Amino acid sequence: MKKWMIMLVAALMVLAACSGESQDEEEDVETETPVETVAVKQEDFTETRSFSARVMPNDQSPVMAQAAGEVEEVMAERGETVEEDDVLLEYQTQRGLLELVAPMDGLLTNFNYAEGDMLTTEEPAGMVIDRDPMIFQFQVTQSNRNLFSEGDTVTYDVSQADATGEAEITYVASSTSDNGMFNVEAEADQPDDTIPSGLTGQIQLDHVVAENALIVPTEAVIERSGQSFVFIMEDGQAKEVNVSIIQKQSAETAIEVEDEQLAADDAVISSGQLTIEDGSNVRVVEEE
Repeated sequence: MKKWMIMLVAALMVLAACSGESQDEEEDVETETPVETVAVKQEDFTETRSFSARVMPNDQSPVMAQAAGEVEEVMAERGETVEEDDVLLEYQTQRGLLELVAPMDGLLTNFNYAEGDMLTTEEPAGMVIDRDPMIFQFQVTQSNRNLFSEGDTVTYDVSQADATGEAEITYVASSTSDNGMFNVEAEADQPDDTIPSGLTGQIQLDHVVAENALIVPTEAVIERSGQSFVFIMEDGQAKEVNVSIIQKQSAETAIEVEDEQLAADDAVISSGQLTIEDGSNVRVVEEE
């Protein structure tokens, strides 16, 4: 009985020793953290500034009757495109039968007459507007005014009309309006006349924040204890590189580095960086 117990104890000791050696071997094997990398870009870093603008006609002119009278015949309808001197209607006055004509080329609006209606000279019988080119009117602060110059190209987005395009700055006020803002106007061709006047759109301007800057994905930049840094790879290990943030956006961030520790086309760790530290063993995996 004693011999059997002695053999059992010996077997258990051997198993424990083997298990301990196995654990020691596992501890000696250093793990590698899988990471993904992205190349550093070097180019002008821009931000898009957006300004609310109102779509206005390029020109407009009221349709005025020469004298008061009664409508005899209507030749045009509201919403029609008319040309200068087109007859819109005929009306009977004390001076005889007169014609109401279009004062300019454009779209006839605010015009709704039928036979027997009365015309007066006190208010316009309608309005003719020219919407090609269309004008975007908006206001900016002093700091943003310096971003605009006549002849600059901006983009517009009128979501209500599902329309986007380019416009040219045609006017930048040199003094403020009553609310302390500067009036700015931009002009855009509209040959198909699909964007009604009065709609609100957005004027967007791409502004260069930093010229020839190093640009990395925003997710690659780590901020801890008031310090900002990114990780690069050297000989299979992560290396921490301190950076200064010039401008941060949701997708990309412009940075500065000292001693040329980072250059264009260098690879920075963009995924997995939150689980590593300076000197961690890492291996690059392809993004799925």
